[in-house]
Amino acid sequence: MKNITKYILFAGLLTLGLASCNDSDGITPAEITNLKSETRPGEIVLRWDKPTDETIEYVKVVYNDPRLGKTVTRLASIYSDSLLIPDTRARYEAYQFTVSTVSPTGDESSKQTISQKSEAATITTKVTTREIALTVDDLSTNAQEESEGPIKNLLDGNKGTFFHTDWHGKVTDAHWMQVNLKEELDGHYKFYYAPRNASNNPTDMDLMGSTDGESWTLIKKFTKDEDGLPTDGKADYSSEPLKCPFPFSQIRLIVNETNSGKIFWTMSEFKFYDVTVDVFNPETDEDE
Repeated sequence: MKNITKYILFAGLLTLGLASCNDSDGITPAEITNLKSETRPGEIVLRWDKPTDETIEYVKVVYNDPRLGKTVTRLASIYSDSLLIPDTRARYEAYQFTVSTVSPTGDESSKQTISQKSEAATITTKVTTREIALTVDDLSTNAQEESEGPIKNLLDGNKGTFFHTDWHGKVTDAHWMQVNLKEELDGHYKFYYAPRNASNNPTDMDLMGSTDGESWTLIKKFTKDEDGLPTDGKADYSSEPLKCPFPFSQIRLIVNETNSGKIFWTMSEFKFYDVTVDVFNPETDEDE
């Protein structure tokens, strides 16, 4: 009985000794110094003095992310002096960060806290452009030149051919070209054309819109000064994506002035596009 009692007592002392030994093996790391924060659009950066204390294995940052609806933990190497917090939002007010260091034995330092509000995340715009397929049957004009430049040349993909309006003086009204788009546009649009040469290029023209080919409304006036219409035969023109002011399925280009001062005008190629513009604001839209 005495031997059993001695054995139990010895085992207890041994266990206590091992526990004390394990406790002494733990390393409490030093804290980081000069903790501060800065804000950017949709981001927060935490900064500190680069650690030099060998008791630090890495830096741990814990915070609640309202966008994700959960607590997030991010780690920074001992060789770092900062940590980027991505995908933050101004609409969530100040973020609260808890910062500590972790030693090689897994022990943590005392926790430091810091708060920072994010700048508003950047609004992004995605533009998708689709060329509308046109055939010669979709084109018409009030002033086709009888001796050269049939309007079908606008669609042949060859800048060496051209469309030419009446230079014989038979049509005294402004010369126009009309296009049946065969679909209604009510979002954004753009168009492209290539001049024939350095003369007889449009410098002032009205883009008209219609849904029935009978009633026409001005979509936008384009000029050399305001929109950069080219007068160099080597410079093609492509408009910016523009908002449709109203729905239209047919267009008419009425040329009011040319760089030669003549009523007639020429053009080598023409294309029209349906444009989709998607604007995403992370501060107001869902972005899960």
